[in-house]
Amino acid sequence: MSIRFDQTGWEQLQPGAYRNSDGDIAELHVFDIPPNLAAPLEDLDALRRDTVARTAASGGGLIELDPVTLHGLPAFQQIVKLPLPDRPGVAYIPSFTLPRADRSLVFKFLCVEQGVTGMRDTVALDRFMAEHGKGRPPEEMMRYWAQHPYAPEVQGGLPRNWSEDPWWDQHFPDHPLSRARRLLHGLAPTIEVHPAFHSAPPWRG
Repeated sequence: MSIRFDQTGWEQLQPGAYRNSDGDIAELHVFDIPPNLAAPLEDLDALRRDTVARTAASGGGLIELDPVTLHGLPAFQQIVKLPLPDRPGVAYIPSFTLPRADRSLVFKFLCVEQGVTGMRDTVALDRFMAEHGKGRPPEEMMRYWAQHPYAPEVQGGLPRNWSEDPWWDQHFPDHPLSRARRLLHGLAPTIEVHPAFHSAPPWRG
């Protein structure tokens, strides 16, 4: 194992793959090649903008991307969303990426909408229109409602919308995006990487 984390509440499905009681899946991926990232972690703006463009081109959308320290090493965490291939709804994919000069580690999760979908969006849209919709044309309102973060000029894919602001997590704690943020927040402090990975030279971009 290249990584250890607090496995309380997780069932191991196979080496490197786990499931929790919410049905969320965790997967560990280790790549023995230099990271395929457009910018170093120090250039956060460029890294965010490139991730937005790539994710939108694949039909999805970036919700957020932020730097984080894992076991004393520089890394970043992000949440993207992708449409479900076989039914309405989306999958939120939170992940940690820990790049080194000649290898990288990606610890990602899959949080999928189940059952009746769209309740969070509907409630948020009703409030959004009540607060911001008066006297504005629909086209303008939709630009305010949904746009890609960090690079609002990017078109296509699934732009982040107002309902995906962290403020709504408290009102919809079982929503997959709320679960995704809890996973990142709760697991980051528990992660430890293998000494060989820890001692690998840093990635400079």
